[in-house]
Amino acid sequence: MKLLFGIRLPCCGVLASPDAMLRIAREAEALGYDSVWVNDYIIWNKTLDREHLSCGSREAVETAGDDYPPLFYESITNLAFLAGATERIRLGIAVLVLPYRNAVVTAKQLACIDVLSGGRLELGIGQGSAKSTLNEDFEVLGIARGEKIRRTRETFEAMRAIWTEDAPAFDGELIKFPPAAIYPKPSQKPHPRVWIAGSTDKSLEMVADYAGGWITSSIPPDRLPASIADMHERLRRRGRQPSELTVATEIEVSVAETRDKARQQAARTLLTLYEHYSGVPAHADLAKANPDFLAQAWSTSLVGTPEDINAEVRRYVEAGCGAFELKFIYHDIDHLSTQMREFAQGVMTQVR
Repeated sequence: MKLLFGIRLPCCGVLASPDAMLRIAREAEALGYDSVWVNDYIIWNKTLDREHLSCGSREAVETAGDDYPPLFYESITNLAFLAGATERIRLGIAVLVLPYRNAVVTAKQLACIDVLSGGRLELGIGQGSAKSTLNEDFEVLGIARGEKIRRTRETFEAMRAIWTEDAPAFDGELIKFPPAAIYPKPSQKPHPRVWIAGSTDKSLEMVADYAGGWITSSIPPDRLPASIADMHERLRRRGRQPSELTVATEIEVSVAETRDKARQQAARTLLTLYEHYSGVPAHADLAKANPDFLAQAWSTSLVGTPEDINAEVRRYVEAGCGAFELKFIYHDIDHLSTQMREFAQGVMTQVR
């Protein structure tokens, strides 16, 4: 199986723009990357810009100051925009938060994107972030957090019926609709590959039930085989073969001519992310940061020279990882473009 490399696009934050997304998607296609990816929020504010750091870097946010709107371009719209502007590269969402979405409308939108793109959709799905990570979408949209797992499952099952049946109907606890003719069906049969992220038991059970791809994060290579073995056992209990599942990692990347420079340009962003997700204070100054946080940051990211990263990617591959969603840490769009070229030439072509 081909080793897959995808890039997170600048779809949110201070560096996000239509021109930036279009430039990076086209450059990724020309460089031989397999896919480009967006993520999914509805409500996005400056606090999330500074702490979630989905795209860009802590330095980019500080350079922007306070006089800017907190932008987050909607994920399905992004993919429709990119479908008409690219030719080969696959178009991914990591991940579409299903509790926010109407099952019928979303199934129709995604099927149309798959058809209009010539069958290039990669569909990641999930149940949404925890409230502790400052997610406000559930409250603003009026969706009960206690229903999010059930709603995610029912929404996906309803969408799957729409994609695969001539006159689908659904009668769940939360999702209901009568028989309806809904076309077009996706180009990919029976539907686009489904990716699910997460490490909680409920997320892992959804991976085993529905997914063709599992997106891991923050798992170092030496711990990945045990996690994969657990997932394979879950698949077998459902009568599925481990070969049906591609294991991916969503991982931060910083490439430079020296390891020290790569770490210097990534450290403040990585420390901010660890503080955001863990709730444990971490000083965002490399010289003053908690050594334990830094050790974890380096062990679960791709930071260094192309040679350093080449060796680390090989460790992930040997541990069972078959795909990478690369979240470059960059201070401007030119910086992202430069790192993409260095990764493609010094890492991607070598490990393949």
